Amino acid sequence: MGQLQRKIETFFWGKPPASDKERKLLRKLDMVILSYICLSYWINYLDRANLANAFATGMEQAVGFKGNDYTMAQACFTAGYVIGQVPGALILGSGRISPRFWFPFCVCAWGFCTLGLAFVKNPQSVMAIRFVMAIFEASTFSGSHYILGSWYKDEELGKRTAVFTSAAQFGTMFSGIMQGAIRQTMHNRNGLEGWQWMMIINFAMTIPIGIYGFVMFPGTPQTVNSFWLTEEERELCLSRLPPHEHYVVTWPRFKKSILTIVSTWRYYLFSALFMVSATSFEKTGIYNEFLFWLKYAGYPDYLVNYYPCIYTAVAIVGTYIMTVYCDATGHRFIANVIMFVSVLISSIMLLIWNLPTGAHFFAYIIGGIGYAGQASNFAWANSLTRDDEMLRSVTLFSMNLFSNLWNLWYQIAVWPIVDRPRFRNGQIATIVTGAVAVGIAGAIAWCSRRFKPDLPQNRVEDMDAADGDASSYTEKGGVEYTTAVKPTY
Repeated sequence: MGQLQRKIETFFWGKPPASDKERKLLRKLDMVILSYICLSYWINYLDRANLANAFATGMEQAVGFKGNDYTMAQACFTAGYVIGQVPGALILGSGRISPRFWFPFCVCAWGFCTLGLAFVKNPQSVMAIRFVMAIFEASTFSGSHYILGSWYKDEELGKRTAVFTSAAQFGTMFSGIMQGAIRQTMHNRNGLEGWQWMMIINFAMTIPIGIYGFVMFPGTPQTVNSFWLTEEERELCLSRLPPHEHYVVTWPRFKKSILTIVSTWRYYLFSALFMVSATSFEKTGIYNEFLFWLKYAGYPDYLVNYYPCIYTAVAIVGTYIMTVYCDATGHRFIANVIMFVSVLISSIMLLIWNLPTGAHFFAYIIGGIGYAGQASNFAWANSLTRDDEMLRSVTLFSMNLFSNLWNLWYQIAVWPIVDRPRFRNGQIATIVTGAVAVGIAGAIAWCSRRFKPDLPQNRVEDMDAADGDASSYTEKGGVEYTTAVKPTY
């Protein structure tokens, strides 16, 4: 039974470290670092999803939204999110401000912005607050991927990235459940509507997470000074990872890093991949088309909040299954194909439109699989940029930056709120951009074979393949690599 349990644990969580000390350290890292970034991302998405839920259950009328005001409020959030990417990337990549302070500060800052949304009187106030909120939220997604890549080995990274990205879906799911419950129990209590109570309660949940981060979050292995890690464990944190230089950026180093960034295909292709794929593969969640169709179909407000949770559950399960598969096989390209097929089916069905109710539910729910490969793609980028800290930081942030830059015009042009619930132009655009995303993923797979990055894990001494400890293979150009596990593409 013990052996079977270990096999199941290895399959779903990765092979445990060989030494007892490293196993104990890994448990500590999961309990503190993974728990904190999951909590912060969960509350981050709870904040984001709350606007759509509030809009659908009373905020639209109370605040006086007209025409495309809601779309513009979302665009203001996207603009703030784009602006916030640049300082976030430089702060993490330069080493001048520790993530242990920056991350919790941002959590508390957007928590107070959420509280402000409970008392807005017009759409312009919503737009302004959402813009400022997004600047503080901008570091969470890409920054957390950077932190994961700083603490975990490649073989540990994929499944933990899946857990992290699933936290967003739990936040979206909880938002619907919370708003539905508040609508039924607290609406008009003390003169406040249900959507206002949701913002206040959301604020009350956000601040303790920020405080937890100030107390427990350790930053990076090179700068860690946390009471819950011994000196021996601090040294082990560094020794167990691929060697790389930690530095504070000076002007000469900055120029060198910029030259590295602008000359590598990894920066351009990974940025392009997430730029196009996020707005196409994640369309049902980003543009809340399921929620708006439920409202159009005449479902009561509490069901409008509850039913999208089915879609979110599919996204969570799909993310983890996809990551387990990609980690086991080493094939990360295929995740993009599977995501495209799911949204292709969804968009074609919704273009037909005149379908039975059950078919509409299926079309929206299958779109949840479009989230399944997000974790795998970011683990892919983390793994292929380990040779340069600034490249890794800027690439991870640029993936999110260009995705939001794209969405800044894309949501206004092809997903305007006035097109609800059908969003015909959005469905057509999803099919086109989804196909482009698959092409970009294919280009990354090809380039990673043809132009092999100078990664630390590739700089290993030759081993005798006949001993059974390693397998050797030769890349194009006659360079032979010998390693225990062949790199994944």
